[in-house]
Amino acid sequence: MEGFPWWVWPLAICLVYVGIHGYLGIHVLSRKVIFVDLAMAQVAALGATYAYVLGYDPTQPGDARAVFLFSLSFTILAAAVFAATRMRHEKVPQEAFIGIVYATATAMAVLVLAKAPHGGEQLQHMLAGNIILVTQDKVIRTALMYSCVGLFHWIFRRRFFLITLDPERAVAEGIAVRWWDFLFYASFGVVITSSVAVAGVLLVFTYLVVPSTIAVLFAQSVRARITVGWILGVVVSVLGLVVSYYADFPPGPSVVSAFAVALAVAGIAHYLFHSPHPGVSLLKLSGGVGGAALLVFGSTFLAKADEHHAHQGDEFQRLVTVLHEGDEAQKVEAIRHLEKMNDPHVIAEFVALLQTKPSDRVTERLAESLARLGHPSAVPALISAAGGDADGFLKITIAQALLDLRSPEGFRLLIEVLTSEESEVPRAKAAKILRESAGEGQDYDPKKSPAENRGAIAKLKTWWETRGQSLRWHEATRRFE
Repeated sequence: MEGFPWWVWPLAICLVYVGIHGYLGIHVLSRKVIFVDLAMAQVAALGATYAYVLGYDPTQPGDARAVFLFSLSFTILAAAVFAATRMRHEKVPQEAFIGIVYATATAMAVLVLAKAPHGGEQLQHMLAGNIILVTQDKVIRTALMYSCVGLFHWIFRRRFFLITLDPERAVAEGIAVRWWDFLFYASFGVVITSSVAVAGVLLVFTYLVVPSTIAVLFAQSVRARITVGWILGVVVSVLGLVVSYYADFPPGPSVVSAFAVALAVAGIAHYLFHSPHPGVSLLKLSGGVGGAALLVFGSTFLAKADEHHAHQGDEFQRLVTVLHEGDEAQKVEAIRHLEKMNDPHVIAEFVALLQTKPSDRVTERLAESLARLGHPSAVPALISAAGGDADGFLKITIAQALLDLRSPEGFRLLIEVLTSEESEVPRAKAAKILRESAGEGQDYDPKKSPAENRGAIAKLKTWWETRGQSLRWHEATRRFE
Protein backbone atom coordinates (compact mmCIF):
# COMPACT_ATOMS: atom_id res chain seq x y z
CA MET A 1 0.00 0.00 0.00
CA GLU A 2 1.51 3.29 -1.06
CA GLY A 3 0.44 5.20 2.05
CA PHE A 4 1.56 2.50 4.48
CA PRO A 5 4.79 4.14 5.73
CA TRP A 6 3.02 7.13 7.27
CA TRP A 7 0.41 5.13 9.17
CA VAL A 8 2.82 2.59 10.58
CA TRP A 9 3.05 4.46 13.88
CA PRO A 10 -0.72 5.08 14.25
CA LEU A 11 -1.18 1.34 13.74
CA ALA A 12 1.64 0.55 16.17
CA ILE A 13 0.11 2.69 18.93
CA CYS A 14 -3.26 0.99 18.35
CA LEU A 15 -1.63 -2.42 18.84
CA VAL A 16 0.02 -1.19 22.04
CA TYR A 17 -3.39 -0.08 23.30
CA VAL A 18 -4.89 -3.45 22.38
CA GLY A 19 -2.35 -5.24 24.58
CA ILE A 20 -2.95 -3.36 27.83
CA HIS A 21 -6.61 -2.41 27.41
CA GLY A 22 -7.61 -5.90 26.30
CA TYR A 23 -6.30 -7.23 29.62
CA LEU A 24 -7.70 -4.42 31.80
CA GLY A 25 -11.08 -4.76 30.10
CA ILE A 26 -11.51 -8.25 31.57
CA HIS A 27 -11.17 -6.76 35.05
CA VAL A 28 -13.53 -3.89 34.27
CA LEU A 29 -16.28 -6.19 32.95
CA SER A 30 -15.90 -8.63 35.83
CA ARG A 31 -16.04 -5.82 38.40
CA LYS A 32 -19.07 -4.31 36.61
CA VAL A 33 -17.52 -0.85 36.56
CA ILE A 34 -17.86 -0.30 32.83
CA PHE A 35 -17.60 3.48 32.90
CA VAL A 36 -14.57 3.73 35.15
CA ASP A 37 -12.49 4.33 32.02
CA LEU A 38 -14.57 7.36 31.02
CA ALA A 39 -14.44 8.70 34.56
CA MET A 40 -10.66 8.28 34.77
CA ALA A 41 -10.24 9.91 31.36
CA GLN A 42 -12.26 12.95 32.38
CA VAL A 43 -10.35 13.25 35.66
CA ALA A 44 -7.09 13.19 33.68
CA ALA A 45 -8.47 15.94 31.42
CA LEU A 46 -9.44 17.95 34.51
CA GLY A 47 -5.86 17.62 35.76
CA ALA A 48 -4.58 19.03 32.47
CA THR A 49 -6.99 21.98 32.64
CA TYR A 50 -5.93 22.70 36.22
CA ALA A 51 -2.32 22.77 35.07
CA TYR A 52 -3.40 25.30 32.43
CA VAL A 53 -4.93 27.52 35.13
CA LEU A 54 -1.59 27.44 36.96
CA GLY A 55 0.18 28.72 33.86
CA TYR A 56 1.34 25.52 32.15
CA ASP A 57 0.59 25.37 28.44
CA PRO A 58 0.03 21.77 27.21
CA THR A 59 0.92 22.86 23.67
CA GLN A 60 4.44 23.83 24.71
CA PRO A 61 7.02 21.00 24.79
CA GLY A 62 8.65 22.35 27.95
CA ASP A 63 5.37 22.17 29.87
CA ALA A 64 4.15 18.80 28.54
CA ARG A 65 5.73 16.76 31.35
CA ALA A 66 4.27 19.02 34.05
CA VAL A 67 0.80 18.74 32.50
CA PHE A 68 1.15 14.93 32.39
CA LEU A 69 2.13 14.83 36.07
CA PHE A 70 -0.87 16.99 37.02
CA SER A 71 -3.15 14.64 35.07
CA LEU A 72 -1.58 11.60 36.70
CA SER A 73 -1.94 13.12 40.17
CA PHE A 74 -5.63 13.71 39.59
CA THR A 75 -6.16 10.13 38.38
CA ILE A 76 -4.39 8.76 41.46
CA LEU A 77 -6.77 10.79 43.65
CA ALA A 78 -9.64 9.29 41.65
CA ALA A 79 -8.12 5.82 42.24
CA ALA A 80 -8.26 6.47 45.98
CA VAL A 81 -11.92 7.51 45.69
CA PHE A 82 -12.86 4.39 43.70
CA ALA A 83 -10.98 2.11 46.10
CA ALA A 84 -12.69 3.73 49.11
CA THR A 85 -16.21 3.53 47.61
CA ARG A 86 -16.07 -0.23 46.94
CA MET A 87 -18.19 -1.88 49.67
CA ARG A 88 -18.71 -5.52 50.53
CA HIS A 89 -22.42 -4.94 51.06
CA GLU A 90 -23.38 -2.14 48.70
CA LYS A 91 -26.18 0.21 49.60
CA VAL A 92 -25.24 2.40 46.66
CA PRO A 93 -23.71 0.73 43.55
CA GLN A 94 -20.12 1.75 42.93
CA GLU A 95 -21.11 2.63 39.36
CA ALA A 96 -23.11 5.52 40.85
CA PHE A 97 -19.96 7.00 42.43
CA ILE A 98 -18.11 6.49 39.15
CA GLY A 99 -20.87 8.38 37.30
CA ILE A 100 -20.72 11.24 39.81
CA VAL A 101 -16.95 11.53 39.40
CA TYR A 102 -17.34 11.48 35.60
CA ALA A 103 -20.04 14.17 35.54
CA THR A 104 -18.21 16.42 38.00
CA ALA A 105 -14.84 16.15 36.23
CA THR A 106 -16.46 16.78 32.85
CA ALA A 107 -18.37 19.84 34.07
CA MET A 108 -15.31 21.38 35.70
CA ALA A 109 -13.12 20.73 32.63
CA VAL A 110 -15.74 22.33 30.36
CA LEU A 111 -15.96 25.37 32.63
CA VAL A 112 -12.20 25.91 32.42
CA LEU A 113 -11.99 25.26 28.67
CA ALA A 114 -14.89 27.65 28.06
CA LYS A 115 -12.51 30.48 29.01
CA ALA A 116 -9.51 29.06 27.13
CA PRO A 117 -8.54 30.12 23.59
CA HIS A 118 -9.65 27.49 21.07
CA GLY A 119 -11.45 25.60 23.84
CA GLY A 120 -13.67 23.92 21.25
CA GLU A 121 -10.66 22.35 19.56
CA GLN A 122 -9.37 21.13 22.93
CA LEU A 123 -12.73 19.50 23.71
CA GLN A 124 -12.78 17.80 20.31
CA HIS A 125 -9.23 16.52 20.84
CA MET A 126 -10.19 15.25 24.29
CA LEU A 127 -12.96 13.13 22.74
CA ALA A 128 -11.50 11.97 19.43
CA GLY A 129 -7.72 12.39 19.90
CA ASN A 130 -5.45 12.37 16.88
CA ILE A 131 -3.47 9.15 16.54
CA ILE A 132 -2.41 10.08 13.01
CA LEU A 133 0.20 12.44 14.49
CA VAL A 134 1.78 9.91 16.85
CA THR A 135 5.56 9.56 16.50
CA GLN A 136 7.99 6.66 16.80
CA ASP A 137 9.33 8.00 20.11
CA LYS A 138 5.82 8.21 21.56
CA VAL A 139 5.06 4.62 20.54
CA ILE A 140 8.28 3.33 22.13
CA ARG A 141 7.78 5.31 25.36
CA THR A 142 4.16 4.19 25.64
CA ALA A 143 5.05 0.55 24.99
CA LEU A 144 7.73 0.64 27.70
CA MET A 145 5.38 2.29 30.19
CA TYR A 146 2.60 -0.20 29.53
CA SER A 147 5.06 -3.10 29.72
CA CYS A 148 5.96 -1.99 33.24
CA VAL A 149 2.27 -1.83 34.18
CA GLY A 150 1.71 -5.25 32.60
CA LEU A 151 4.68 -6.73 34.48
CA PHE A 152 3.31 -5.34 37.75
CA HIS A 153 -0.06 -6.96 37.09
CA TRP A 154 1.54 -10.25 36.04
CA ILE A 155 3.61 -10.47 39.25
CA PHE A 156 0.54 -9.88 41.42
CA ARG A 157 -1.94 -11.47 39.02
CA ARG A 158 -3.39 -13.87 41.61
CA ARG A 159 -4.33 -11.09 44.01
CA PHE A 160 -5.75 -8.84 41.31
CA PHE A 161 -7.90 -11.59 39.76
CA LEU A 162 -8.99 -12.91 43.17
CA ILE A 163 -10.20 -9.44 44.21
CA THR A 164 -11.90 -9.00 40.83
CA LEU A 165 -13.56 -12.42 40.56
CA ASP A 166 -14.07 -13.48 44.19
CA PRO A 167 -13.70 -10.55 46.61
CA GLU A 168 -15.28 -12.50 49.50
CA ARG A 169 -12.57 -15.15 49.25
CA ALA A 170 -9.92 -12.43 49.07
CA VAL A 171 -11.20 -10.99 52.37
CA ALA A 172 -11.26 -14.48 53.91
CA GLU A 173 -7.61 -14.97 52.94
CA GLY A 174 -6.65 -11.74 54.71
CA ILE A 175 -5.86 -9.69 51.60
CA ALA A 176 -6.12 -5.93 52.12
CA VAL A 177 -8.78 -5.43 49.44
CA ARG A 178 -8.95 -1.63 49.61
CA TRP A 179 -5.17 -1.28 49.31
CA TRP A 180 -4.95 -3.62 46.32
CA ASP A 181 -7.98 -1.92 44.79
CA PHE A 182 -6.11 1.36 45.06
CA LEU A 183 -3.06 -0.16 43.38
CA PHE A 184 -5.27 -1.52 40.60
CA TYR A 185 -6.96 1.82 39.92
CA ALA A 186 -3.67 3.74 40.27
CA SER A 187 -1.99 1.56 37.60
CA PHE A 188 -5.17 1.84 35.56
CA GLY A 189 -4.89 5.63 35.86
CA VAL A 190 -1.33 5.59 34.55
CA VAL A 191 -2.54 3.80 31.42
CA ILE A 192 -5.58 6.05 30.94
CA THR A 193 -3.63 9.30 31.42
CA SER A 194 -1.19 8.34 28.69
CA SER A 195 -3.74 6.83 26.28
CA VAL A 196 -6.31 9.62 26.38
CA ALA A 197 -3.68 12.28 25.63
CA VAL A 198 -3.11 10.65 22.23
CA ALA A 199 -6.19 8.61 21.31
CA GLY A 200 -8.99 10.52 23.05
CA VAL A 201 -11.74 9.27 25.33
CA LEU A 202 -13.82 7.44 22.71
CA LEU A 203 -11.09 5.22 21.28
CA VAL A 204 -9.63 4.37 24.70
CA PHE A 205 -13.06 3.42 26.03
CA THR A 206 -13.66 1.25 22.97
CA TYR A 207 -10.37 -0.61 23.37
CA LEU A 208 -11.17 -1.26 27.00
CA VAL A 209 -14.72 -2.54 26.63
CA VAL A 210 -15.52 -3.88 23.14
CA PRO A 211 -12.82 -6.60 22.67
CA SER A 212 -13.46 -7.87 26.20
CA THR A 213 -17.23 -7.89 25.66
CA ILE A 214 -16.91 -9.98 22.51
CA ALA A 215 -14.40 -12.29 24.21
CA VAL A 216 -16.81 -12.91 27.10
CA LEU A 217 -19.47 -14.01 24.60
CA PHE A 218 -17.33 -16.78 23.12
CA ALA A 219 -14.70 -17.78 25.71
CA GLN A 220 -14.99 -19.09 29.27
CA SER A 221 -11.56 -18.97 30.91
CA VAL A 222 -9.75 -15.72 31.69
CA ARG A 223 -6.75 -16.72 29.57
CA ALA A 224 -8.96 -17.54 26.57
CA ARG A 225 -10.85 -14.26 26.93
CA ILE A 226 -7.65 -12.19 27.00
CA THR A 227 -6.33 -14.07 23.95
CA VAL A 228 -9.55 -13.59 21.98
CA GLY A 229 -9.64 -9.89 22.93
CA TRP A 230 -6.07 -9.38 21.76
CA ILE A 231 -6.56 -11.14 18.42
CA LEU A 232 -9.83 -9.33 17.77
CA GLY A 233 -8.32 -5.98 18.75
CA VAL A 234 -5.43 -6.38 16.31
CA VAL A 235 -7.63 -7.43 13.38
CA VAL A 236 -10.28 -4.73 13.87
CA SER A 237 -7.65 -2.02 14.43
CA VAL A 238 -6.01 -2.87 11.09
CA LEU A 239 -9.37 -2.91 9.30
CA GLY A 240 -10.41 0.41 10.88
CA LEU A 241 -7.20 2.14 9.79
CA VAL A 242 -7.45 0.71 6.27
CA VAL A 243 -10.99 2.07 5.98
CA SER A 244 -9.76 5.39 7.35
CA TYR A 245 -7.02 5.56 4.71
CA TYR A 246 -9.12 4.68 1.66
CA ALA A 247 -12.32 6.51 2.69
CA ASP A 248 -10.45 9.59 3.97
CA PHE A 249 -12.06 9.38 7.44
CA PRO A 250 -10.47 10.40 10.77
CA PRO A 251 -8.57 7.34 12.07
CA GLY A 252 -9.84 7.32 15.67
CA PRO A 253 -13.59 7.40 14.87
CA SER A 254 -12.98 4.90 12.04
CA VAL A 255 -11.49 2.36 14.44
CA VAL A 256 -14.31 2.97 16.95
CA SER A 257 -16.90 2.39 14.22
CA ALA A 258 -15.09 -0.77 13.08
CA PHE A 259 -15.32 -2.14 16.63
CA ALA A 260 -19.03 -1.28 16.71
CA VAL A 261 -19.58 -3.31 13.53
CA ALA A 262 -17.51 -6.18 14.97
CA LEU A 263 -19.62 -6.13 18.14
CA ALA A 264 -22.85 -6.21 16.12
CA VAL A 265 -21.60 -9.17 14.03
CA ALA A 266 -20.44 -11.00 17.17
CA GLY A 267 -23.79 -10.42 18.87
CA ILE A 268 -25.69 -11.80 15.87
CA ALA A 269 -23.38 -14.84 15.68
CA HIS A 270 -23.78 -15.53 19.40
CA TYR A 271 -27.55 -15.27 19.11
CA LEU A 272 -27.70 -17.75 16.22
CA PHE A 273 -25.17 -20.24 17.61
CA HIS A 274 -26.86 -20.47 21.01
CA SER A 275 -30.43 -20.54 19.76
CA PRO A 276 -32.31 -23.84 20.26
CA HIS A 277 -34.09 -23.22 16.94
CA PRO A 278 -31.54 -21.61 14.54
CA GLY A 279 -33.98 -21.50 11.62
CA VAL A 280 -36.61 -19.61 13.57
CA SER A 281 -33.97 -17.29 15.03
CA LEU A 282 -32.57 -16.56 11.57
CA LEU A 283 -36.07 -15.76 10.33
CA LYS A 284 -36.65 -13.37 13.27
CA LEU A 285 -33.28 -11.76 12.70
CA SER A 286 -33.97 -11.27 9.00
CA GLY A 287 -37.32 -9.70 9.83
CA GLY A 288 -35.71 -7.35 12.34
CA VAL A 289 -32.98 -6.29 9.93
CA GLY A 290 -35.51 -5.82 7.14
CA GLY A 291 -37.78 -3.78 9.40
CA ALA A 292 -34.90 -1.56 10.50
CA ALA A 293 -33.81 -1.03 6.89
CA LEU A 294 -37.38 -0.18 5.91
CA LEU A 295 -37.64 2.27 8.79
CA VAL A 296 -34.41 4.02 7.77
CA PHE A 297 -35.53 4.15 4.15
CA GLY A 298 -38.92 5.52 5.13
CA SER A 299 -37.34 8.24 7.26
CA THR A 300 -35.66 9.65 4.15
CA PHE A 301 -39.08 10.80 2.95
CA LEU A 302 -39.23 13.09 5.99
CA ALA A 303 -36.26 15.13 4.77
CA LYS A 304 -36.95 18.82 4.44
CA ALA A 305 -37.28 19.85 0.82
CA ASP A 306 -34.59 22.19 -0.50
CA GLU A 307 -35.78 25.70 -0.99
CA HIS A 308 -35.66 26.81 -4.57
CA HIS A 309 -34.31 30.28 -5.20
CA ALA A 310 -34.65 31.74 -8.62
CA HIS A 311 -31.84 33.96 -9.90
CA GLN A 312 -34.25 36.35 -11.57
CA GLY A 313 -36.21 36.87 -8.36
CA ASP A 314 -35.67 39.39 -5.58
CA GLU A 315 -34.22 36.82 -3.16
CA PHE A 316 -30.84 36.56 -4.89
CA GLN A 317 -30.37 40.32 -4.98
CA ARG A 318 -31.48 40.68 -1.36
CA LEU A 319 -28.89 38.12 -0.22
CA VAL A 320 -26.15 39.81 -2.29
CA THR A 321 -26.98 43.12 -0.63
CA VAL A 322 -26.75 41.55 2.82
CA LEU A 323 -23.51 39.85 1.78
CA HIS A 324 -21.83 43.20 1.16
CA GLU A 325 -23.63 45.51 3.60
CA GLY A 326 -24.74 43.38 6.56
CA ASP A 327 -22.94 42.77 9.84
CA GLU A 328 -20.71 39.73 10.39
CA ALA A 329 -23.47 37.33 11.44
CA GLN A 330 -25.72 38.42 8.56
CA LYS A 331 -22.90 37.92 6.06
CA VAL A 332 -22.24 34.41 7.33
CA GLU A 333 -25.92 33.55 7.02
CA ALA A 334 -26.07 35.08 3.51
CA ILE A 335 -23.07 32.98 2.43
CA ARG A 336 -24.86 29.84 3.61
CA HIS A 337 -28.04 30.62 1.66
CA LEU A 338 -26.22 31.74 -1.49
CA GLU A 339 -24.12 28.58 -1.54
CA LYS A 340 -27.29 26.49 -1.52
CA MET A 341 -28.59 28.33 -4.59
CA ASN A 342 -25.79 26.83 -6.68
CA ASP A 343 -25.90 29.84 -8.99
CA PRO A 344 -22.76 30.50 -11.11
CA HIS A 345 -22.99 34.22 -10.26
CA VAL A 346 -22.37 33.37 -6.58
CA ILE A 347 -18.68 32.66 -7.21
CA ALA A 348 -18.05 36.23 -8.42
CA GLU A 349 -19.90 37.71 -5.43
CA PHE A 350 -17.91 35.58 -2.97
CA VAL A 351 -14.60 36.50 -4.62
CA ALA A 352 -15.52 40.19 -4.58
CA LEU A 353 -16.29 40.04 -0.86
CA LEU A 354 -13.06 38.14 -0.19
CA GLN A 355 -11.06 40.90 -1.84
CA THR A 356 -12.44 43.45 0.65
CA LYS A 357 -10.57 41.69 3.51
CA PRO A 358 -13.61 40.83 5.70
CA SER A 359 -13.35 39.45 9.25
CA ASP A 360 -11.64 36.12 9.90
CA ARG A 361 -14.99 34.42 10.54
CA VAL A 362 -16.44 35.61 7.25
CA THR A 363 -13.22 34.75 5.40
CA GLU A 364 -13.24 31.21 6.80
CA ARG A 365 -16.87 30.74 5.77
CA LEU A 366 -16.13 32.07 2.27
CA ALA A 367 -13.12 29.75 1.90
CA GLU A 368 -15.17 26.71 2.93
CA SER A 369 -18.02 27.62 0.57
CA LEU A 370 -15.72 28.31 -2.40
CA ALA A 371 -14.05 24.94 -1.84
CA ARG A 372 -17.41 23.17 -1.88
CA LEU A 373 -18.52 25.07 -4.99
CA GLY A 374 -15.31 23.85 -6.62
CA HIS A 375 -14.50 26.69 -9.02
CA PRO A 376 -10.75 27.25 -9.63
CA SER A 377 -11.29 30.97 -10.38
CA ALA A 378 -11.39 31.53 -6.61
CA VAL A 379 -7.77 30.41 -6.09
CA PRO A 380 -6.05 33.84 -6.54
CA ALA A 381 -8.45 35.54 -4.13
CA LEU A 382 -7.93 32.80 -1.53
CA ILE A 383 -4.14 33.11 -1.81
CA SER A 384 -4.40 36.87 -1.34
CA ALA A 385 -6.68 36.47 1.70
CA ALA A 386 -4.04 34.34 3.44
CA GLY A 387 -1.37 37.03 3.16
CA GLY A 388 -0.18 39.53 5.71
CA ASP A 389 -0.68 38.73 9.38
CA ALA A 390 -3.47 36.19 8.88
CA ASP A 391 -4.23 33.97 11.88
CA GLY A 392 -2.78 30.45 11.84
CA PHE A 393 -6.20 28.79 11.94
CA LEU A 394 -7.40 31.02 9.10
CA LYS A 395 -4.37 30.03 7.02
CA ILE A 396 -5.17 26.36 7.64
CA THR A 397 -8.77 26.83 6.51
CA ILE A 398 -7.66 28.62 3.34
CA ALA A 399 -4.93 26.03 2.73
CA GLN A 400 -7.50 23.23 2.94
CA ALA A 401 -9.78 25.13 0.55
CA LEU A 402 -6.93 25.55 -1.94
CA LEU A 403 -6.09 21.85 -1.76
CA ASP A 404 -9.77 20.99 -2.24
CA LEU A 405 -9.64 23.17 -5.37
CA ARG A 406 -6.59 21.11 -6.44
CA SER A 407 -4.14 23.99 -5.98
CA PRO A 408 -0.81 22.98 -4.39
CA GLU A 409 -0.43 26.54 -3.06
CA GLY A 410 -2.15 25.26 0.05
CA PHE A 411 1.04 23.44 1.02
CA ARG A 412 2.97 26.72 1.11
CA LEU A 413 0.51 28.09 3.67
CA LEU A 414 0.74 24.93 5.75
CA ILE A 415 4.53 25.17 5.82
CA GLU A 416 4.18 28.80 6.97
CA VAL A 417 2.01 27.64 9.86
CA LEU A 418 4.52 24.95 10.83
CA THR A 419 7.29 27.54 10.73
CA SER A 420 5.71 30.47 12.58
CA GLU A 421 2.99 29.21 14.93
CA GLU A 422 4.01 28.71 18.56
CA SER A 423 0.82 26.91 19.59
CA GLU A 424 0.72 23.15 19.07
CA VAL A 425 -2.93 22.92 17.94
CA PRO A 426 -2.65 24.74 14.57
CA ARG A 427 0.72 23.12 13.86
CA ALA A 428 -0.75 19.70 14.55
CA LYS A 429 -3.60 20.39 12.13
CA ALA A 430 -1.23 21.64 9.46
CA ALA A 431 1.06 18.62 9.84
CA LYS A 432 -1.91 16.26 9.59
CA ILE A 433 -3.12 17.83 6.32
CA LEU A 434 0.41 17.69 4.86
CA ARG A 435 0.76 14.02 5.69
CA GLU A 436 -2.66 13.08 4.39
CA SER A 437 -2.49 15.16 1.20
CA ALA A 438 1.13 14.68 0.15
CA GLY A 439 2.74 12.14 2.48
CA GLU A 440 5.26 14.78 3.61
CA GLY A 441 6.25 16.05 7.05
CA GLN A 442 6.85 12.68 8.70
CA ASP A 443 9.78 14.10 10.68
CA TYR A 444 7.83 17.09 11.98
CA ASP A 445 6.70 16.74 15.61
CA PRO A 446 3.94 19.26 16.51
CA LYS A 447 4.70 18.77 20.19
CA LYS A 448 8.09 20.40 19.63
CA SER A 449 8.60 24.09 18.90
CA PRO A 450 9.41 25.37 15.39
CA ALA A 451 13.01 25.89 16.53
CA GLU A 452 13.25 22.24 17.59
CA ASN A 453 11.72 21.22 14.24
CA ARG A 454 14.29 23.24 12.28
CA GLY A 455 15.57 20.22 10.32
CA ALA A 456 12.10 18.97 9.41
CA ILE A 457 11.02 22.48 8.33
CA ALA A 458 14.12 22.85 6.14
CA LYS A 459 13.30 19.56 4.46
CA LEU A 460 9.71 20.69 3.80
CA LYS A 461 10.85 24.01 2.36
CA THR A 462 13.27 22.21 0.04
CA TRP A 463 10.49 19.87 -1.06
CA TRP A 464 8.20 22.83 -1.79
CA GLU A 465 10.85 24.79 -3.69
CA THR A 466 11.84 21.83 -5.86
CA ARG A 467 8.48 20.13 -6.42
CA GLY A 468 5.74 22.51 -5.27
CA GLN A 469 4.68 23.94 -8.61
CA SER A 470 4.71 20.55 -10.34
CA LEU A 471 2.48 18.80 -7.81
CA ARG A 472 -0.77 17.44 -9.23
CA TRP A 473 -3.76 15.74 -7.63
CA HIS A 474 -4.12 12.01 -8.39
CA GLU A 475 -7.53 10.46 -7.83
CA ALA A 476 -6.10 6.93 -7.68
CA THR A 477 -3.96 7.67 -4.62
CA ARG A 478 -6.12 10.55 -3.30
CA ARG A 479 -3.11 12.80 -2.80
CA PHE A 480 -0.81 15.29 -4.53
CA GLU A 481 2.24 13.81 -6.27
